[in-house]
Amino acid sequence: MTKTKLIFVGLAVALVGLLFAGSASAQDQTLTANGQNPLYVAEPGTYDITLEGAGYTLASVNFVTCGTSDMDAITGPAGGAGLIAECGGFGSAVDLEADGTYTATETVEISEAGVAFGLFQLAADGEGAFVQVIVDADMAMMDDDMLADTGVETSVLVIIGAGIALAGLMVFGLSRRLRTL
Repeated sequence: MTKTKLIFVGLAVALVGLLFAGSASAQDQTLTANGQNPLYVAEPGTYDITLEGAGYTLASVNFVTCGTSDMDAITGPAGGAGLIAECGGFGSAVDLEADGTYTATETVEISEAGVAFGLFQLAADGEGAFVQVIVDADMAMMDDDMLADTGVETSVLVIIGAGIALAGLMVFGLSRRLRTL
């Protein structure tokens, strides 16, 4: 195989990988509170919290504020009953931006039990996201730099993998050429 063919194959693999990587990450629905999920506060009280959601496909979704940060109580085996009991129902409809994002600042009273915010689609699949606001003085005092960045850059991983594969193909092709000399 010539170098040109190897480069062409490597670029084709990279482009196909980028195509799939972009479409897989675009369907994740997220919701953060002040840029974090979960958000920790030092003590109960009144807080202004900026909520940011992304990845929604409908023009309108439901927004709910729950009186606890216990996700088992909200989404537990009782299904919608937990949502009704802990959050007072299915919330209210909110409009999203054209790109499927949501941004709002909520002033909320947070008790020892914390709160949770939900942004979800009332559909058969019930897709959505929740963010917890947890009262924990130790975690609230932690510096953001101390927390691990766990975001996965799928497209970067695909490019690196394609580059390694291309390099391997080039070495393999070069070694075959040297054996025939």
